[in-house]
Amino acid sequence: MNDIRAFVDSVYECYENIVNVVEEEQKLPPKDVMEEVCQTLLNVSCMREEGRFPSFRVCFIAPDSDLLDAYIYAHVLLFKTPIEFGARALHKLAPALNPDMSCLMLDTSERPFKAVGILASYTTWEKIITRERASGNRMPRIPNIFVGGPGDLRISFGEAPIVNYRAGRSVFFRTDTFTSTLVADALRDGSSVPEEERLQLLYRILWLVGNYGHGAALLIVPSYEACAEYLDLKYQLDSRFLFGGQGRSDVYSGKELQKEILTYADLIAKLTSVDGSVVLTKDYDLVGFGAETLIDQMESAQPQMRFIGYDNQEEPYKHFRDYGMRHRAGYRFCSAVEGSVAFIISQDGMIEACTAHDGKVVVYDNVALPLL
Repeated sequence: MNDIRAFVDSVYECYENIVNVVEEEQKLPPKDVMEEVCQTLLNVSCMREEGRFPSFRVCFIAPDSDLLDAYIYAHVLLFKTPIEFGARALHKLAPALNPDMSCLMLDTSERPFKAVGILASYTTWEKIITRERASGNRMPRIPNIFVGGPGDLRISFGEAPIVNYRAGRSVFFRTDTFTSTLVADALRDGSSVPEEERLQLLYRILWLVGNYGHGAALLIVPSYEACAEYLDLKYQLDSRFLFGGQGRSDVYSGKELQKEILTYADLIAKLTSVDGSVVLTKDYDLVGFGAETLIDQMESAQPQMRFIGYDNQEEPYKHFRDYGMRHRAGYRFCSAVEGSVAFIISQDGMIEACTAHDGKVVVYDNVALPLL
């Protein structure tokens, strides 16, 4: 329970920093309520139903809230008889809930807490959450908790992540990796792809790979020539599918462009299923996949490192040797190939981004994918 209490404390601290002006109905419930809800959800997260762990979302808002009037795609479906908010009842109900399309609505005004209905959106929220669309009707800006599997809780305000709880610890996210960090600068340098299109492509790729659950690495390089000596590229391609050569995105517009970006992102994400890295240029030409980094060609010594936390403070307690082979290979690659960027995605979906600057590899942990 102490772990949950510390987690809830961090939720409130981050919420106050992230969310500025809110209506009464957009506020978090009292801390003791949040602790009890989180503990129940943790219990449910470890219970299998027909061999599967649950994945669902709950929210704190009254079904008759005026706030929901602003969200035309938010439909309230009330249970004729409210359901007691307990592990056994949730265990049976959870398989019916799609976390990308609905929230279970909780009434925590008195104990025992009740699940009073479902806040549903059909496919509208799902297309935003999965980065299939860059704009559209989004989730209501209310606190919600996503249950992602055993011991995995993710608290958000609308779609914006606040804090995750994983394996007994709080995980904090940074949302500025692609806009105001050294990684963002490196991605822009030498790229002719418009910012919004580039980010939409990257977000969709990284979101898909994070949900595949197999771990992967995405290397973005100035050119193939700049990195050829450091890669054994099993499946090399000479591809300019969307952004390069005669296939440039300026021949598309509107919905057609969105469809092409989506198709290209889905193709690249699927290539990560093959062992090895996927390699793209700064203009997002697809160089190839199944790439092995040739450590022997790189400096055998550990590169100098800087690990940057979500609050932009350096984390001196983190070290090169603490990370696995995929991460260390990405660090060495960025150290060897000037101007390159590596995205390393763990099996649990966590994203790390790194690039080299002033002779050191700069690493940003727990990268979030903010909405455009």
